[in-house]
Amino acid sequence: MSGARKALSVVGVLVVVLVAAVAGGALFLRNLGVLGSSAPGEKVSFVIPKGYSAQDIGRLLESKGVIASALGWRLTTTLEGGAENIQAGRYEIRRGLVPRDALGRLLARGPDVGFTTVTFKEGWWLEDFGGALEDATDISGERFVRLARGGHISSSLLPPGEQSLEGLLFPSTYQVTKGTTARTLVRRLVTEGEERVSGLDLTEVKAKGVSPYQTVIVASMIEAEAKAPGDRAKIAAVIYNRLARGMPLGIDATVAYAVGDRSGGLTESELAVDSPYNTRKVTGLPPTPIGAPGMASLEAAAAPAGGGWLYYVVGDCAGHHSFSETYDEFLSDKADYQALAC
Repeated sequence: MSGARKALSVVGVLVVVLVAAVAGGALFLRNLGVLGSSAPGEKVSFVIPKGYSAQDIGRLLESKGVIASALGWRLTTTLEGGAENIQAGRYEIRRGLVPRDALGRLLARGPDVGFTTVTFKEGWWLEDFGGALEDATDISGERFVRLARGGHISSSLLPPGEQSLEGLLFPSTYQVTKGTTARTLVRRLVTEGEERVSGLDLTEVKAKGVSPYQTVIVASMIEAEAKAPGDRAKIAAVIYNRLARGMPLGIDATVAYAVGDRSGGLTESELAVDSPYNTRKVTGLPPTPIGAPGMASLEAAAAPAGGGWLYYVVGDCAGHHSFSETYDEFLSDKADYQALAC
């Protein structure tokens, strides 16, 4: 073969390879949805949470069948831009779109229903829930508390005769859409609380004769008392050990709940208040939870530490507690703490 013919042959091969590469690349991009056109299908609803990145949104759209590939979405949004302007909220959009069309739909109309993020903190009372809700939304905090306290909405955890949902609304961050009512939200938080408690292994506390509702009561006291995570299961042990011995629990947080004051400076008259929540005077558990326990406190109440402690007191300036089995040890631990210059 002459040199000229050989050169032409090589060029021909290169052209074929290039065409194949281009065709293959085009097919690849078409499979990703970067090339081609949409084939709109049925509508699907989904929520884009606050704080979602462009990649998060791509994965969400792929999971819902809106687009064929999150990678195609990533390539498209990198080239097109604008994904950072997509608003959080609920959308209704058709399946079978190419990424460019999906991006245009999300940017053009925005969410069908927007929402507000509301955080309810561990240890909060119902009134705290209502206050935070009213501050962040147009829902009446007073109505929310009235519904949660007055027996208007029940929970599978409530014992017969008890109406208040104190402690049964699970504290977390929720997205509240426009148009949500106080009743709907109370039910949502109650359901979340029921699901969290049902997920606990209550075998150990059931053997102690403690019901799921009473477990929540114990967890609410742990939530109010514990400052260091490692203390929770030990505080649970103290509570159960005292209950087993018929000793008053002596938890001042229950007194604070009784008098409606969490300032931390209970007076002698408040500590002597005549109330079923005064665990200095009354043996047994208080009649209801004294706040909303978080998951860590619920888990501690369900699985107390194995120890014979009957007393605890703040032991250092970081809020860790010292635990003891005798009253003399308790007094010594208390004196040690009082000697600190916190």
